[in-house]
Amino acid sequence: MKSALSLLGERQQSLLTALLHHREGLTVEELSSLLAISRNAVNQHLTQLGSSNFIQSTLQESTGGRPGRIYTLTANGLELFQRRYSFLAKLLLSWIDKNMGEDELNTCLIELGKEMASGLEHRLKQHTSRNDKLQEAITIMSELGYDTELRQLSENQAEIVANNCVYQELAQQHNEFCQLDISFLQHLLKADIEHTECIVRGGKHCRFKITGTKES
Repeated sequence: MKSALSLLGERQQSLLTALLHHREGLTVEELSSLLAISRNAVNQHLTQLGSSNFIQSTLQESTGGRPGRIYTLTANGLELFQRRYSFLAKLLLSWIDKNMGEDELNTCLIELGKEMASGLEHRLKQHTSRNDKLQEAITIMSELGYDTELRQLSENQAEIVANNCVYQELAQQHNEFCQLDISFLQHLLKADIEHTECIVRGGKHCRFKITGTKES
C-alpha cells in the first residue's frame, strides 16, 4: 500500500520534507530558494497543502517592513512521514511476555502513562478554567494521533470520546494496554477516569468519563 505522502506530487513532497527538516518554519522566499522554484509555484503548493491541513502559517515578527508568514507542518503533516512505533512496541511486548507477567505489564503501563502526562501537564497549567484545560487535553490527544472530542454530560461531568485507538492491534493482543490511556488522562487531568466504552472490547468508541478531580 502506498503511503499518503507518496500520493502527493514530487514538488509537494519536497516542500513538506523541507518543512520537516526546518521545524522552526520557512518563508515563501526560503522555500523558493531551497526548492529552486518560483515564489508563485511555492504559493500554489502552499495553498493546496493548506487546504488539506498539512501545513499552517503564522505571521513573522515585524522588523520594520511588511510582516511575512512562516510555514510549518501541522500534526496531520507530520503524520505523512511514516513512523515505526508499533514495531518497537511489539518487540517490547514480546520481551515482557517472556520475562514478566500481567501484573508487571500493568504496572509498566501505568508508570508510562504517568511519564507521558508529566511531560505535557505544563500545557494545562497555562489555563485557568476547567473547560479550557479539557480542550487542551483534546488538542494534545489529537497531536498524539487520536481523533477525539469533548462531550459535556452534565454541568459538572464530561467525557472524552475517541473515535480511534492509536495502538488497536497491540491492545487486542494485550487488553492491559488500555491502562496506558487511563493512567495518562488521570495524571494529565489530575482526575478520576472511568473507561466506560472500549473499541477493542467491541465498542464503537473509547469513552473516558471524568468522574472527579484530584487537583488541589
